[in-house]
Amino acid sequence: MKTKQVAITIAQMGAVILFAGGFYYFTQKQMEPTTVWQFNRDIPANTQITEGDLVKTTIPAQAVTKGFALSPKDIVGKYNNSKLVTGEYALKQKLVDKKNIDPFESMDLTKYRKISLPITYIDGLGGNVKRGDKVDLVFVGEGEKAGEGSGKGFKYSKAFLQDILVYNVTTDDGFRYTDRSEGVKGDEAGDMQDGKDIQSGGEGGKLSTVTLAVTLDQAEQISARLKSGNIRIVGRFDDSQNYDTAGFIVGEYDKVFSGEGLAESNK
Repeated sequence: MKTKQVAITIAQMGAVILFAGGFYYFTQKQMEPTTVWQFNRDIPANTQITEGDLVKTTIPAQAVTKGFALSPKDIVGKYNNSKLVTGEYALKQKLVDKKNIDPFESMDLTKYRKISLPITYIDGLGGNVKRGDKVDLVFVGEGEKAGEGSGKGFKYSKAFLQDILVYNVTTDDGFRYTDRSEGVKGDEAGDMQDGKDIQSGGEGGKLSTVTLAVTLDQAEQISARLKSGNIRIVGRFDDSQNYDTAGFIVGEYDKVFSGEGLAESNK
């Protein structure tokens, strides 16, 4: 009986020692210094990160999360999507490729305004439109040939604004629209793209409104044209350049005047 009690006591003591040892080892691992990276200066948004922007430091392993960028190769060459301050840790969520930067983070918006246009899936480039994209605007109008009772009309189109930034795109129920034009739908693909679910849940409504960042005079022009005809969005490629066009006319026509004018005056 005593032998059995001694054996139980020894087993209990062994378990306590193992637990204490394991706990000590776990604690030591948690406190073990881990190398991380900090920024050594204030960096404006949308700046390409270089090796000279980084400084190495160590923090306890328990303070390191999955969000830390632990390798310089995951930092150097990337762009920061928001302003960084001296001493801030390098985090994955703040580092993006150039194509994914948000231009509004580094723009001086003092002279810009927001104006919204109705848009459909077809007019909206098949849904391939998102914040930060640049687009051109084409006006489609109509007129009637001069002359009493001529009854001859014509239609025309003209690109009137180029290189306009998209500020926001929303659905018919007011949610942010998610561009799914490059996604893959179907069971075989698992409705996944780059490991992410391309279904947008509450953001899955129909494309409805595009909001553009424009100057006041551009807003005036857009507003007037909306009352006179239709405005269509034309997508641009990364290498697209601005150039003037003469417009296109269908039917017998007279010259249509459009342009800046003294619309209102108190003089």
